[in-house]
Amino acid sequence: MAKSIKSYTEEYMKDYGFEAEMVRYRRELLLERLAHYAPRKVVELGCGTDLQATGYHAQGGEWDHWIVVEPSLEFADCARHCGLPNMMVIQDFFENVGSEVLANPNLLLCSGLLHEVPDADLLIEAMRAQMGPETVLHVNVPNARSMHRQLAQAMGLIEDLKSISPRNAALQQPRVFDMQSLVAQFARHSLKVVHSGGYFVKPFTHQQMEPLVRHLGRDVMDGLFALGKKEPDIASEIYVEVVIESADIPTD
Repeated sequence: MAKSIKSYTEEYMKDYGFEAEMVRYRRELLLERLAHYAPRKVVELGCGTDLQATGYHAQGGEWDHWIVVEPSLEFADCARHCGLPNMMVIQDFFENVGSEVLANPNLLLCSGLLHEVPDADLLIEAMRAQMGPETVLHVNVPNARSMHRQLAQAMGLIEDLKSISPRNAALQQPRVFDMQSLVAQFARHSLKVVHSGGYFVKPFTHQQMEPLVRHLGRDVMDGLFALGKKEPDIASEIYVEVVIESADIPTD
């Protein structure tokens, strides 16, 4: 079934709540990875309203080309009006864009997206087609083995850790990955993992976590972020960085 971008945008903004915290720490993780690779050409799939490039630029990051491919008009307009240097915005689904301008980026960012698309294999194949021997593809997704899902299973609220939650359904998210299934998904496309991990331990659902933020404070939130990096199996979100199998890029 085709994804309704208008409906998705409305549901995402309506249910932002604790997602603002997840965006904060997702961006923090990506800032670390951007600083590690220092890419000159970045291609980013989807951008939301809180641009990754803004944070990277604020901490001194530079690039020759940063290309955003975003199907939502509202989100694409945020990128168009950001005022950052060397930015290009293409409003479309990545799978529909065959432009040579996307080819051979140093870093291809697919953040918080792969679990949402109707056909994950189609998107991976489209991304692989743009990858060169020096391209690293970073993908992060929610973790099926997140502490809050394991707690829900232990309470008898769900039978399967990969069950689709009401929030997943509202945001048209048809699947939930664990690390094993995420790695296997890329292996089918001859893409090998050179780095992987997790970040942020979320003990409860978004709705339950939201009122706790102001009571727990930033130190606790930062600690939960660090704990997820230390214990990726129970982290709220996981990530992999993959390259084409023939690429000679060292594991770090």
